[in-house]
Amino acid sequence: MAPVRSLAKDTPDITALHSPRWREEGDVPVRQLGEAVPFFYTRAGAVMALEGQYRGGHAFLMANGPSVAALDLTPLQRRWVMTLNNGARTFRGNANCTVDEPSRFSLSMWLDPTILKFAPMSHFEKGLWDNRMVNTDQGWVQRWEPSKLKLGDCPNVAGYRRNEKLHVPRWLNEETVNWGNHGKWGGGRSVLLASIRILHLLGFRHVYLLGVDFDMSATKRYHFEEGRTPNAVKGNMSTYAKLQQWFTELQPQFKKAGFKVFNCNLESKLTAFPFLPYEEALAASGAQIGDPTREKTEGMYSRVDDQKKAQAAGKGAAPETGPVAAAASSREQPVPATAAPSEPAASTAGKA
Repeated sequence: MAPVRSLAKDTPDITALHSPRWREEGDVPVRQLGEAVPFFYTRAGAVMALEGQYRGGHAFLMANGPSVAALDLTPLQRRWVMTLNNGARTFRGNANCTVDEPSRFSLSMWLDPTILKFAPMSHFEKGLWDNRMVNTDQGWVQRWEPSKLKLGDCPNVAGYRRNEKLHVPRWLNEETVNWGNHGKWGGGRSVLLASIRILHLLGFRHVYLLGVDFDMSATKRYHFEEGRTPNAVKGNMSTYAKLQQWFTELQPQFKKAGFKVFNCNLESKLTAFPFLPYEEALAASGAQIGDPTREKTEGMYSRVDDQKKAQAAGKGAAPETGPVAAAASSREQPVPATAAPSEPAASTAGKA
């Protein structure tokens, strides 16, 4: 489906799309109808072709609810995991997504080249905060000061453009990433919205939610150290209620697109998605890969040569020639389809 125009695009993100030199020259190109719409950019505005990169894949989306602390996260080392905000403090995943000021998030996460960081385009030129624990000549030192670095100085960062007016029918197909509503349209902006849209853009079609508790209080905050004022708790609970409604309305759009989202926390207050136990999500996400520690590799190098020798000696069928045969000989055998979770009836008890 061709992307549709977003409502209420974030102006700083849009104006940050082009380099300062281009803006000074007044060169603001307008994409024509029918052209592919890029979603991810470098600091200089170069397109990062990430759309569909993980086509058909399974991803874990680790939000920041305290329920994460009760999980054995070791098996996730062999899975694709996106964390949110400062969630990388608990688990170093493959990717991280943010929507707020980059100085609110750990510098070690921004500097880690193994993490693909998704951040709004307008944040590339914003400064960071140094909260690292670093080893110096005087021993381990806790940094707590402004960093000289800007977000754009960090490795492996993908900028995206936001919009701030949610409209369910266009949410999966608009040309910018929605993260909820601006206050003048009722509020309720959240990094969870942006991250799920980005996972869909990346090509993932099975997403397993961890730590999406949708329950916050003075004692229930995050799975990393951070305080919350009463007003902050009240604001988060209000946003959770809006997200519950939006995700419920989005579910028919997700099902139509073959985009399956599961909640792995039975106690979560988010009931828009079917429940799937964490262990079953781990099994389903790794079923197609199998166990790489036990797979056979002996003969992989010699197999093709031995086959050719056998054919030449008349022990096999006469070899075909030409480009079609060459392509066929290099094609891998298809992997048998696995039972990816489909809205399991037994696992959805207590979930709408």
